[in-house]
Amino acid sequence: MADHLFSPDEPPKPIRIAYNGPLYDGGDWNEFPARQGWETEPGTQKFPFGQIPQELHSAIECWLYFGMLHSIFGDALDQSDFLIVPDSEDEAQEKPQQQQQYLTTKQLEKYVGTEKAWKKNGLGARAIETIPKVCEQLRKYNTLYIRPEMCFSIQLAVQALWNVTEKRADGPLKTPPSVQLWLYLREREAEQMVRAGWCPLDAEKCRQIGVQLDTPAYLLQLVRTKAAWNKRTHERCKKTECVADNVDEKYYVTRHVQEGCDCEHMYANVEQLQAILLDGGIPLLQITPCEGDQGFEIAIVKKKSNKRYVGVSHVWADGLGNPFTNSLPTCQVGLLYERARLLLTDKEYVPQYENGPFGPLHTGAARLAHFAGSRRADNSVLLWIDTLCIPLEGETRGLAIQRIRATYDGAYRTMLLDSEIRQVNSAATSNLELCLRVLYCSGWIRRLWTLQEGLAAKSRLYVILADKKAVNISTVADELFTKLNNGKLPLFQEKIARYAAAVWYQYFQSALEYASKFERFVNVVTSPFVPESWNVTEDKLVSWNWYNVATRASSKDGDRPIVLAGVLNLDVKEILSVKGSDERMRKLYSLLDGFPTGVLFLDEPHFEEDGMRWAVKVCRFTDQIRSLTGGAGKITPRGLQVKQYRSWVFSGRTVFDLRLMDDDNMQQVWEQWLTDCQIPLDGPPAEVLHLTTKAPIDFEPDATHGLILKEFELATSSKSGPCVLVSLQETEGDVHYARYTSLERVKALTAGWNLPQEGYLIGGKWEDLQAREWVIG
Repeated sequence: MADHLFSPDEPPKPIRIAYNGPLYDGGDWNEFPARQGWETEPGTQKFPFGQIPQELHSAIECWLYFGMLHSIFGDALDQSDFLIVPDSEDEAQEKPQQQQQYLTTKQLEKYVGTEKAWKKNGLGARAIETIPKVCEQLRKYNTLYIRPEMCFSIQLAVQALWNVTEKRADGPLKTPPSVQLWLYLREREAEQMVRAGWCPLDAEKCRQIGVQLDTPAYLLQLVRTKAAWNKRTHERCKKTECVADNVDEKYYVTRHVQEGCDCEHMYANVEQLQAILLDGGIPLLQITPCEGDQGFEIAIVKKKSNKRYVGVSHVWADGLGNPFTNSLPTCQVGLLYERARLLLTDKEYVPQYENGPFGPLHTGAARLAHFAGSRRADNSVLLWIDTLCIPLEGETRGLAIQRIRATYDGAYRTMLLDSEIRQVNSAATSNLELCLRVLYCSGWIRRLWTLQEGLAAKSRLYVILADKKAVNISTVADELFTKLNNGKLPLFQEKIARYAAAVWYQYFQSALEYASKFERFVNVVTSPFVPESWNVTEDKLVSWNWYNVATRASSKDGDRPIVLAGVLNLDVKEILSVKGSDERMRKLYSLLDGFPTGVLFLDEPHFEEDGMRWAVKVCRFTDQIRSLTGGAGKITPRGLQVKQYRSWVFSGRTVFDLRLMDDDNMQQVWEQWLTDCQIPLDGPPAEVLHLTTKAPIDFEPDATHGLILKEFELATSSKSGPCVLVSLQETEGDVHYARYTSLERVKALTAGWNLPQEGYLIGGKWEDLQAREWVIG
């Protein structure tokens, strides 16, 4: 199943979904339930809700899968094209009493044909008529009568056919809500990824970003291979955090290239490291092979503008770190030498310029510069790797960390080393697969420090693969777009490629040239992380990079403000001047003029001192993944200044605690509350607000409070919306100064006095919402 996503090739690890039910009878789609016996006539159920007999369940699956295909493709459909018998003896033996069949979509591209044939045969009109009806029935029958894996199959078929219909429509095609519901990854499918060994955070990011189902289906069919020593799993990871690659430095093992190797360590000259850093420079590692293939010599030298070097970006959990000394095994130094030398000298890594009339000229100039700059009097190479170039302690360690961004900015190439990606063979891997593997299979993409390294590398980021080949991964997204633009990708891979390019942009947008064709391309991708305009402001950069940092893994929360400051081009020295996660976050906020106002609605721990209660304490998600929205708010000494939200202001006397309903004097308290709210004791019930809180709150009668609503349209009488509860301190002109209390939920209550059992009633109406200016501290 889902093998159409790899057509014309075969998926490395096919999704096997068994099907031994009936084939479609070829009749009218709408009348099939009556013909099969679970409806008396079209639309009229024969059985009570939830009681369709088990023997009819497979007919429902057949109706929604093969019946949909027949309704669109007509009598040209050969249903056997969508069934496969396994070649593997192991699979064939799974059900020895009968030959097991599985669903396949390998022939789907044959049926959708060319755009000309699609329109000539009216397939688009049939799809537009059929698919919404299938999706409506899928919602009706799914959880009761359809196997989860079969629902997955129907969804994939819906998504593939609808995307073709949309692509080949003569004009814009509006997707009905019933169809929209089934195009995207849902929680059940995300759980399937986790069961297959994926990190819960990766699956949740797919779901929250709004990825269509074909991308997870593609990912699930990739064979993932780890080094033999790599026993790490995602069993302890959560939807908001990956901890698989977190390391405990007390038990850290610096690995050799091959298990069983016992070669000696090579040590960096720490005194030379410190001297260069104190002198304002950046130390580099110079590796020189000894004569007669007798190993290597290393030295620490100062970075010079006319000397090219390679920056190494790696995951410490893969064993290239060392928390005890500035040393690495000789075999690892040799590996770094070989890979760096290729990147610095080999003709394969000369930039290629294919666009425009001067492309060949630019390529020739780049080739000349590449080889001219790579000439050295000996065979030595220069590189930077944190293990050997950052002192382990003291003042100079802070100086080295301050210069990390400048280090990668100045590197001629950046080498991405990841233990899982190094198992991938370049010859058998497409650019699309490689991009998705880096985005979803690598530990590198999940680590905090690699974010700024990837950003600083810009278009010079090369990933090392199993066959010693290095691929410029930073340009793959742009290449995918070029192929899309030129119609060079298989039909069913187009949406996947568009998504992969958009996600790469999400992570590394500031490394791309502003207003490039790629940036204009990803602007059409539906994602909460794509900016509404290209007017890049500080709050937008904070929003994008907050998400990137918050979803990255780190063993130390105190490192998060360092990296966030680095990618925002703030003074990292200021962050390093204070100790502890809290103090570093306070310092980070002090370096910014504004902050996205959506921070008010993050359900994360906030600071507790006045003036800072609006701010969250850690750039990490603990509740759920959320994007920072809402535009810019100004950071002031008294709090965050916001203007764009609607709010209520109310007295504590207008709050009725529903916990009092059981008190003996409840009637007296109730009547007093109605009087305070100017609600008649008799007569029709008035509209009030219902506030639900995570913990009990004591509303002082003489205090004044405010409720600031995030989304006016989403919070209705039937659905509560998130709101910030504040206590009003004073009002100066039109500005309301308030203390942040908590994040809660509110809705209008209009359905009579059938009172809820929990929460608080507030005397007010939905129409009382007003736009106010707040300073929330």
